[in-house]
Amino acid sequence: MANQTTEVYNSLKNKIIKGEYFPSESLPEQELSNQYGVSRNTIKKVLLMLEKERLVTIELNKGAKVRSYSLSEVLEFLELRACLEGFITRKAVPAITDEQITELGNILKIMKGHYDNQQLLLYSQNNQLFHNIIYTACPNRTAVEMTINLKNQMSKYNTKTILVPGRDSQSFAEHSAIYDAIKNRDPELAEALMVRHISNVRKTFEENYTLLF
Repeated sequence: MANQTTEVYNSLKNKIIKGEYFPSESLPEQELSNQYGVSRNTIKKVLLMLEKERLVTIELNKGAKVRSYSLSEVLEFLELRACLEGFITRKAVPAITDEQITELGNILKIMKGHYDNQQLLLYSQNNQLFHNIIYTACPNRTAVEMTINLKNQMSKYNTKTILVPGRDSQSFAEHSAIYDAIKNRDPELAEALMVRHISNVRKTFEENYTLLF
């Protein structure tokens, strides 16, 4: 039973993170029970686990739904993320391997191709890979885990800003500068550029919230 609960938990969590369920979308216990072929009690356990991770909200007599966030909550998240990602980048620079730097450069080239062809969702997916390499290189795993947990909670909003007109060119320039600083082994500059990058994402949300929400 424990393995069954874990399997359903991982599946439902991944679907929420990938955006297969929308913010505020209902998660009816009976439907999920039928879908996964498990008891409603198992589904209740899974939903409680997801509630603890702030991916789901559960209301008495109303059931569970995917957690949604207000603009102010998203801006608070991005303010914190700027600090965390700057710290992670500074810590990663002395530890990152030459192979990882080469991988960053290769991903940046792929991002350039998607940017040139206006394949913005593919650009965004590789953007995540770019950041993941920096996370992998960072020796402070606590900071990385905190950042990933925060990003998972806000997964539905993570790719939206790239769709704002003009943000794609700004984003590519920011990632190129971050890559150059990392390649040159300059932790202070890399940190400052990463903080500026996330701060610009935050500014884009603030200025375009009616479009993005």
